[in-house]
Amino acid sequence: GEQRLFVVEQENGKNRRTVPAIEGTQTSAQFYNYYSASAHTGYEVAHGSIMMLYRNVLDTSNNFDVVITHGKTTHIQGGAHVDALLTGIPTGVTIAQRDDSSAEVDWTTSTVPGVITGTGPNIGGYWTMSEHSDGVALEGFPATEDWTLKVDEAFRGDMQTWTFVFGDGTTQDLDVSEPVYLKPLVTPVTGFIPAYPETDETQTYCSLADEAGGTTPLEYTFSWGDGTADTVVTQDAGKTACATHTFCQACGGAQPRQVVV
Repeated sequence: GEQRLFVVEQENGKNRRTVPAIEGTQTSAQFYNYYSASAHTGYEVAHGSIMMLYRNVLDTSNNFDVVITHGKTTHIQGGAHVDALLTGIPTGVTIAQRDDSSAEVDWTTSTVPGVITGTGPNIGGYWTMSEHSDGVALEGFPATEDWTLKVDEAFRGDMQTWTFVFGDGTTQDLDVSEPVYLKPLVTPVTGFIPAYPETDETQTYCSLADEAGGTTPLEYTFSWGDGTADTVVTQDAGKTACATHTFCQACGGAQPRQVVV
């Protein structure tokens, strides 16, 4: 299938990372795993807001999804509150999972975080967490179009952190005083050969293979093409394997470089 990398950054390139989506074989609603008034993706953080880019590899449209969760179930988070505004949403995106209701997250014409009108091009969030999580899963960001999603969040009460979660489980701390921008790189590529990296650029690459009904560990070899040693990652079938690499100019290798998994 088509592989795309995405840029996550804040104002003036702050906290800029080039990343792939988290990949799995579930829909975004299934990945969100909503029950007991909470998300159960496995990435939830008490007193924290997280944002993830997700791709269902079984979806032949090659669309991508954005998942946002606040707080964590069974943790006391009295008075924790998040106001949110998402703008720049492409046509065709839908709300796949609300946590919990349209009174807390829905479409809006407003450009003020936390204001929900029920219709409009933007999405507003007005969430208060106690012993549960809140959030939303948005489905249908097209892989073949260029768009820039802008996310503004404002915290009140006992909310402490804002992070972006990558496919390998690592995170990027975000500054809640500034919006986050998420956009695909302009040039998509096919197969398992991502876009050419720049010298000294750090990129994370992920791959996923599945065996019908199996969880046998699989070995992934990431060949960087810059003269450095391959990176070998072992991961259970059906789970995403990721590797991060900083590309070296002085190490030799072909120009332009191609990464092969």
